[in-house]
Amino acid sequence: MNRFALTAILLLSLFSSLAWADTAPRSMITELFHSQIDAIASEDYAQFMDHADANFRQAISQDQFDTLSASLSPRLADGYQSEYLGALNQDGFNVHLWKMTPSSSDSDHLVKMAMRENEIAGFWIQ
Repeated sequence: MNRFALTAILLLSLFSSLAWADTAPRSMITELFHSQIDAIASEDYAQFMDHADANFRQAISQDQFDTLSASLSPRLADGYQSEYLGALNQDGFNVHLWKMTPSSSDSDHLVKMAMRENEIAGFWIQ
């Protein structure tokens, strides 16, 4: 086998293993993601804060949550599809990314859930 072919095979092997790395989150992370989205859909502030760390609890008031939930819950009433995109390590946080598409919409949303020590430290929907 010539050097070019061997190099190509090695690079293909490396890139394919990287592409499959971290393609599925731990089940706890998936459950937390769905719990957060379900809390928004059902306008349940207590459920939304159930696994939040102290800083996140202080940062998001009931009124802020109610505003967010009132705008998103009608779009989530018919359900949603989600696809895990991967995780990032950012400043001590493990940030999980999803693509979420409400059933009643053609628009996708990027959802970020920051975790630290098995607690939710941030949750953003863009």
